[in-house]
Amino acid sequence: MPRRGLLTMVLAYAAASLCAALVWQRHPEAAPWLRALLAGLAATLLLWLVGLARRNPSVFDPYWSVAPIAVVAAWACDPASAAAQPLRQALVVALVTAWGLRLTYHWLRCFPGLDHEDWRYTEMRRSSGRLFPLVNLLVIHLIPTGMLGLACAAAYPALVTGDQPLGPLDLLAATVTLAAILLEANADRIMRAFRNGPREPGQVCELGPWAWARHPNYLGELGFWWGLYLFSVAAAPRDFFADWPPDLPALGPLVITALLVLYSAPALDRRLAARSPAYRDYMRRVPSLLPRRPRAVTGSRSDR
Repeated sequence: MPRRGLLTMVLAYAAASLCAALVWQRHPEAAPWLRALLAGLAATLLLWLVGLARRNPSVFDPYWSVAPIAVVAAWACDPASAAAQPLRQALVVALVTAWGLRLTYHWLRCFPGLDHEDWRYTEMRRSSGRLFPLVNLLVIHLIPTGMLGLACAAAYPALVTGDQPLGPLDLLAATVTLAAILLEANADRIMRAFRNGPREPGQVCELGPWAWARHPNYLGELGFWWGLYLFSVAAAPRDFFADWPPDLPALGPLVITALLVLYSAPALDRRLAARSPAYRDYMRRVPSLLPRRPRAVTGSRSDR
């Protein structure tokens, strides 16, 4: 990323962090989840304004990977979490931090700068016209902030309210979450190398996990959020058929699953299939998310 764009991002997120911290401190009596929601909304609004000034909503893109680190750390340190198990808290915070730093690093490696706008934002700008600032606020900023808040809530019982001792389910949760982080990291590393290396026009990457699934990075993302939820099940077991209200921490991973399965993966497939006959062949042979042994000898065949 060019230095000017990087400086803009650093200053924007420093200001957003300060704004969120001030809001968090102003409501010490509120539940940690509500304080995090108010702080997240304040940071989101500031980043929206910076994006308007730079004429690029991509200012908001790293929020997805940096905000959860702050949220889980704040929840774990809040006095309301005194009953939670410290080792479980440390595991969750460490895993979320590793995931967030890794994803932010990947974004830094791939983002060309604030002169570039994501194709999805360009399409929204074209279709909404003069209403784009409001569409930008609602669709690109506020809805993702709400979805991310729900996703983080998957870890809320593990960090704040759950008081059960560590057990085998925590080991399973740690294994699932770490495996998901490693899968996502490996898939992103291979794709970066493929994009930056020599390739024929229209080639599709079928190396490593990309030979087994078209979206292994999305599969890793799903595994990460469901792994965090398993920590909460271990911390606060529930009778899913008798307890009321329903299991709210599961709502976040369910929303993320719906987003990736019903929107993100199909939208990317449609875009790439329209540009590349090789990708249409790739779609016929390789499943979207659930891995399957490759049907043919793999290599590097298409552009993503």
